[in-house]
Amino acid sequence: MELTVARKDFVAALETVVNVVSARPTLPILGNILMDVRKKDIVLTATDLEVGIVLRVEAKVKREGRLTVPAKKLLDVARELPGDEVSAEADAASRLHLKAGAAEIKLLGLAPDEFPQLPEVKKEAEVKIPCATLARMIEMTLYAVSTDETRYVLNGAYLIWEKGELKMVTTDGRRLSYIRAPLVAAAGKGEAIVPTKALQELQRLFVGREDEVVATVGEGYARFSAGDATLTTRLIDGNFPDYEQVIPKAQDKHVRVETAAFLSAVRRASLIASDRSSSVRLDVKKGLLTFSAASHELGETREDVPATYEGEALSVAYNAKFLLDVLKHISTKETRLELSTALAPGVLKPADDDTYTCVVMPIRL
Repeated sequence: MELTVARKDFVAALETVVNVVSARPTLPILGNILMDVRKKDIVLTATDLEVGIVLRVEAKVKREGRLTVPAKKLLDVARELPGDEVSAEADAASRLHLKAGAAEIKLLGLAPDEFPQLPEVKKEAEVKIPCATLARMIEMTLYAVSTDETRYVLNGAYLIWEKGELKMVTTDGRRLSYIRAPLVAAAGKGEAIVPTKALQELQRLFVGREDEVVATVGEGYARFSAGDATLTTRLIDGNFPDYEQVIPKAQDKHVRVETAAFLSAVRRASLIASDRSSSVRLDVKKGLLTFSAASHELGETREDVPATYEGEALSVAYNAKFLLDVLKHISTKETRLELSTALAPGVLKPADDDTYTCVVMPIRL
């Protein structure tokens, strides 16, 4: 193979696909990127056998061919090459010759025949959604994914599509995040649990894009394709908990607070909260929300924030990090906090918007 490619585009593509490559691959070939040079572009492929990314980069191709090259080393070299263009040529000994300006570097590769093929996804269901919408949904729920590998069905996001909507749910057992958005198109209804690593890569792939992503699901795998990028992932096999049973339906105490003030007050209280529990106390009463925290090592803090509330007084406590994770993703001017008792789950959502809902378990006072 022989080609010339814009260095900026080449580096950007490598930075994307390298994220999939494992730091300790089970097979040497999995530490490599497959470069498949075709008529007008380079098709870069990387996989860890669970998640795979394919990305096309436009190039001036003189001779087609295929080669695998150490992923992270190729990226390091491409970043440091001078000039705006990179020339690449492979020889019969599976070496990649890279030239840019006065610099010339040779990287030893491996035969492409050893590189695993990404699985075919036999279509059972297919949906279409704007890339930016999918990236936003992932960003607003990813923080609540469980990292406990013994509860493997929680190590990802539960996707449900029906009636023209996509719903995404994540939970770690102590909090739950739920968001829904309209689909551009959908064939029937279905569900899938997409693992954390795939979610992270999908967000990187599609954030800021203005086109649409087609998600195809079938027989334990899913494929997400948009323009020059495709991600294929193995799905998590299992039954996700009934999230509708977790979201409280009869909260009788509704508090409206300015989001920026809520976030700032929790952040300040978290500085003093005990490292062990990170507990922040919220005292709700007419027109006021009081934040307080204390620790034997540091001292104590108390802060009053105006709130819209007319009900009975109530005191609750939550993990400060859990509150911050939610509030950082609420962009509306006001946040609604829904409560019932001190030991019942609290609900946070943007004021006047039910498309995003977060449930947080309390800490006993």
